[in-house]
Amino acid sequence: MIVKFFRRGQGSGAGPLNYLLGGKDTPREGAKVLYGDPRLTEQLINTTPFKQKYKSGVLSFTEDATQFTDEQKKDIMQRFEETLFVGLEPDQYDILWVEHTDKGGRLELNFVIPCQELRSGKRLQPFYAGADLVRVNAFKNIINQEYGLTDPNDPERKRLINPYVNNAPRPTPYDRPPKSKEKEQEKEDNEIIANPESTFALKEAIDRRMRHSLAEGSLNNRSSVRYALEGMGLTIKRATKSSISVAHPKMKRNVRLKGTVYEEGFQALAEERQQDYERVSESRGNRDLRTWTKGMEIKKAYHQELYGDIKAPEPLDLEIKDVVSMEQSQDATPRVDTPAPQRSYNGPRP
Repeated sequence: MIVKFFRRGQGSGAGPLNYLLGGKDTPREGAKVLYGDPRLTEQLINTTPFKQKYKSGVLSFTEDATQFTDEQKKDIMQRFEETLFVGLEPDQYDILWVEHTDKGGRLELNFVIPCQELRSGKRLQPFYAGADLVRVNAFKNIINQEYGLTDPNDPERKRLINPYVNNAPRPTPYDRPPKSKEKEQEKEDNEIIANPESTFALKEAIDRRMRHSLAEGSLNNRSSVRYALEGMGLTIKRATKSSISVAHPKMKRNVRLKGTVYEEGFQALAEERQQDYERVSESRGNRDLRTWTKGMEIKKAYHQELYGDIKAPEPLDLEIKDVVSMEQSQDATPRVDTPAPQRSYNGPRP
């Protein structure tokens, strides 16, 4: 699981709601409201007087949504809320949770939070990286370890090819397409490598070829990497600890290739990092728990300083009279409004 906060948050409530749920006539496939009232959240965003009207983000999982029970989803959502809003009561903030499963079936728990404390109308800042990032990262690590989820910090998940070429856009991933398209891509890459139009195009094609070789298992150390590059008609000009520079007969300047696969002893290094990472797993868990606990104390004190003197409004003392309207007299069945669900924090905590 990773936690991602989006930068946008200054428009009307229709923007995030349409993204999460789709339009009125075109509902988003795979979207499901897990908690909250979309109409209430939209109205709160629209009436919030502050420049930052809402904060949105997602808890994104590599695991399929079917691997989680409703209780597990609820537990993760509640503990995330507590991490953000420690020291606040449930009626002091609003949050909408929407599940997405339209990205290959994997689970995404999306959230939208109006930036307003509901009792006072004061500004509420759910997340500020400078103050909250360390605590939220600790929460993420605790959940990943507790539920046995994919760990984004695992060395095995480190990118083997540099995802950026200078400041250029991301290169297209070398996915495993059908054999016919795979052959077409290989033919296209061979043409680019033979007659490159630019350094960027050449790097893209080389990286795709190297990813393809990795998938086939033909790369296992730096010698095999050098052999593969030379097989493309390239000349190794320089090899450092973190990169390999090659010369192309039709390019005036050498091309520098970066990424784990081009690093010195990349295979042995990957294995060593993996062993070290697994060996200190327990100590990392204890450190994350201490970090989270300390961060919660600091955030609770911050919220109490801002909103601690704000009391919940007293319930109105209304005299109920037996009055029946003309419309009700024609319809003997009374209308009963379903009460909104209440948050519960009885589950386990990090």
